[in-house]
Amino acid sequence: MRLLLLLLVFPAYVFAQSGSPSDVDTTKSPFSFKNAPWYGRSMPFGIYTGAGKLADRAVQSIEIGKTFNVIDVGVAAGRSTFRPDTTFFVEGRVTMDVGNYGPFASEMTIGAGKLFSKPGSLMLELSYSIFAQITRKFGFGLITGYYDFSNEFTDSAKTYYGVYLRYGLERTDTGGLLGLARPHPRLRGRHGHR
Repeated sequence: MRLLLLLLVFPAYVFAQSGSPSDVDTTKSPFSFKNAPWYGRSMPFGIYTGAGKLADRAVQSIEIGKTFNVIDVGVAAGRSTFRPDTTFFVEGRVTMDVGNYGPFASEMTIGAGKLFSKPGSLMLELSYSIFAQITRKFGFGLITGYYDFSNEFTDSAKTYYGVYLRYGLERTDTGGLLGLARPHPRLRGRHGHR
C-alpha cells in the first residue's frame, strides 16, 4: 500500500517541481509602491447590531489606497454614527484577498485608527467580506465585522453588517491582479495524444 501511495505522489511532486523558472520575481515586483495601482472602497451604509435608534447604529466609510497583488493597503475615513454630533474616524486598513472563485472573492481586513471626538481613543477593526467583481474595475460586496473602541475610561465593542463598493483592478482566480501576474511559458506542439 505504501509503495502504491509513493508511486502516485512522487510523480506529481516531480512534475510540480519541474516547471521552468520565470524571469519575473513576483515576490518583489508587486510590492513596488510606485508601480502599485490605486483602488477606492466605500461602505455607504453599515449597521451595528443591538438596540437603539438607526442614527446611533449606522456607520459609513470611504477608503483609498494601493493594491499589492492580493493585499490592499489604505487609509479610511468615516462616521461611526449618523447623529449630528457624529464621531469621525481615520483608520489604516490592510485587506487581504484570501480566496477566489470566478468573479467572487473572500476578503479579510485588519485596521487601527482614532476617533476624533474622544481624547486618547483607539479604534480597532476586524472584518470579513464576500466580494463580487461586476465589471473589469468595479465590484460590490457584503461585509461583517467588529469595531472595538477604547480609551482610558470607556470600552465598547460593536458588530456591524454592511455593503461596500470597490473600484480598482480585478483579480484572477489566484488572487493576483490582471496584468501583473507571472508570465507562463507557451506550450509548443499539439495538445492531446501523441
